Amino acid sequence: MTSRPWPDFRPGPLASTRAWWRRNRAEADEYTFVPASTTHQHQFESPLPSAVYGLDFHVKMTIHWRVDLTSGARHNSPRNAAVNDIIQRARGLTERTMLVHHVPLQHQLGDELAAERQVDGTHVWARADGVALSVAEGDLAVARKHIELLQTSAMRQAERDAERAEMTYLREEVFGDLSSATVWWLTRNGYQVEQAVALSRHLAELVEIAANRRDRHWADTLVTSFENALPRLDDGSRADVRLHLAKALGVYGGSNVATEFAEQVGLSVHHHEHHELPQSSATPSSATPSSAAPSGGTQSGAAPSSSGTQGSGATQGSGAAQNNGVRNNGTPGNGTHPTNGAWPLP
Repeated sequence: MTSRPWPDFRPGPLASTRAWWRRNRAEADEYTFVPASTTHQHQFESPLPSAVYGLDFHVKMTIHWRVDLTSGARHNSPRNAAVNDIIQRARGLTERTMLVHHVPLQHQLGDELAAERQVDGTHVWARADGVALSVAEGDLAVARKHIELLQTSAMRQAERDAERAEMTYLREEVFGDLSSATVWWLTRNGYQVEQAVALSRHLAELVEIAANRRDRHWADTLVTSFENALPRLDDGSRADVRLHLAKALGVYGGSNVATEFAEQVGLSVHHHEHHELPQSSATPSSATPSSAAPSGGTQSGAAPSSSGTQGSGATQGSGAAQNNGVRNNGTPGNGTHPTNGAWPLP
């Protein structure tokens, strides 16, 4: 008998056990509503562009799409999102393919579009099957003609490049001077020295004719002058010379001059802008008094002062000479190298 004035409604041991089991063993789907996935399909037929403008593939397929409400993303028009995604995936392949390759492209499209993928930023999943690709006979004939024109153009351009390279070689290397022309003629004619001597006048005339080009660009003349001064440079060093010249022209003449030079000699327009000249190891701080002073001047341990006196009491080392406002060659200065970037000769 209890002392409470109301009846006891507390659960007994069996009811408490049941409640504990329901709280700890119940599945989540008993309390969470998950809507069933819906599947839809859409028949699609349209032309798709090829690698050649104006020539299109004709594609026909069935687009399947479904929505996933558990993804958290939403789209107001899931059908249009699915169709647009399939079209973009198909165009990524057709825009890089020539029209004559429509047969393998059909199998490639079928393989690519059969994979179900989620449309970016939406709750829509889309795929396609039954892909059929066709090409009009008239467009196929135009595509074949276009390929023939491309082949002819590429062959003619290759011939022009070969002729241009041969002309440049003959003009700048073979007929750059009389000695090169004579050696070239000897190697081509069995080293007939007496006949080469007899033809030397004609070879000299050819060298003069090859050198007198009124339409020659100043950049070509500049490069040729450097290469003639350094005839033993290999191809890599010749390219480095062009890069150094472009850098120097950009510093002293501006970007327009450097760009014109780079385009004329075949350099990349932006390559010379990032190429730096190598730093010289001879700096004002590393020059010693004994190497910079005249041979008939002061002792190795002293440099000329502003008053022209000699001895250890006047100056000690190049630092004192610079502090006194005198360069190592005995001329007044501010302790820095000349503005033209060249050190004075002893």
